[in-house]
Amino acid sequence: MKIKNTFRFKKKLSLQQQRFLCQQLSFALAGGLPLPGAVQLVGSEIHPAICARFLLKISESLQQGQTMAEALKQSDIGYSPVFLEFVLAGEQNGTMQKAMEQAADYFERQNRTRQMLFSAMFYPAVLLLLMLAAFGAMFCFVVPTVVQTYETFQAELPAMTQHLIQVSGWVRKNWMLAGSLLAAGCLILFCIWRHIRSIPVWQKRITTAVLHLPVAGKLYQQYWFVQIGQAMGLMLSSGMLLSSCLEAVRQIYRRSLFAQELQMLEAALQEGYSFDAAIRNCTFVPSMARQMLAVSEQTGALPETLIQLSQYYQQQVQQRLQRMTSLLEPGFVLILGIGILLMAGSLFLPMVQSYQYLL
Repeated sequence: MKIKNTFRFKKKLSLQQQRFLCQQLSFALAGGLPLPGAVQLVGSEIHPAICARFLLKISESLQQGQTMAEALKQSDIGYSPVFLEFVLAGEQNGTMQKAMEQAADYFERQNRTRQMLFSAMFYPAVLLLLMLAAFGAMFCFVVPTVVQTYETFQAELPAMTQHLIQVSGWVRKNWMLAGSLLAAGCLILFCIWRHIRSIPVWQKRITTAVLHLPVAGKLYQQYWFVQIGQAMGLMLSSGMLLSSCLEAVRQIYRRSLFAQELQMLEAALQEGYSFDAAIRNCTFVPSMARQMLAVSEQTGALPETLIQLSQYYQQQVQQRLQRMTSLLEPGFVLILGIGILLMAGSLFLPMVQSYQYLL
């Protein structure tokens, strides 16, 4: 009997692929093609193959009379929930070309933000791994080699050297156990994090603690405002209503620490509060942005203001990341230097004492 494997990894389109896909659909719709024809044309010409298969499946569903949103929900290829929200906005308002253009802009901004984070944290992460590798190599290879020369010494070894030898021996014997414990600890912490961040009480506590961190708190606040501000601004620009926009953003970021605040923001607007009054309790909105959004709501320029503010704070995030990187790099080098200095001092101090004993 053959057992059907239900645990399959679903292939997913990258942000860059979704940006290119939406851009091509926008160009085809701007040329006057109807939606089914545009999807079929782009699907037959686009590369890579996963994008072509994604669009051709949607084209088949459209020819059967389904809407594009219904076809997306039945797709076996993963995509960002933002894509579905822009498609729904385009179908409801009859502005699919503009919705695809805004979606392409959104994915481009998201991809740029992720590349910025990756490039900023890549070098410090490499330094950290090299530092751990250097300490591991010294404990496993350098220390045992030098310790062999201590057997002929008549002087008693210093306490620091004895501790170093004990640590080196434990690392050599139990390096597999140490690695397993470290991996298991990281997995347990990840599972605990996934569980407690969905609890409203813990969401509030963790968010408050993170936002009060000296440098990372401001960076975390601005980063999430960029994410949420970009989505809201571009959705409003595509013709989506503010209530529908907030509902979509809440669904998109339902796993973030600010999910409860987004839910409260949506509930406040449904109760009749103004946008200015509703965002006063949102900690992910910086104070300057809150003031500008209050003015833009009165002038009717809320979508443009959200997009401009997200661009401004994206530059702020980039500058803060660069400053953090410039501090982390010498910090890691300093820690590595101090560790090697202490280790070298512990190893060669007995040699100096033995030489003095012989004199």
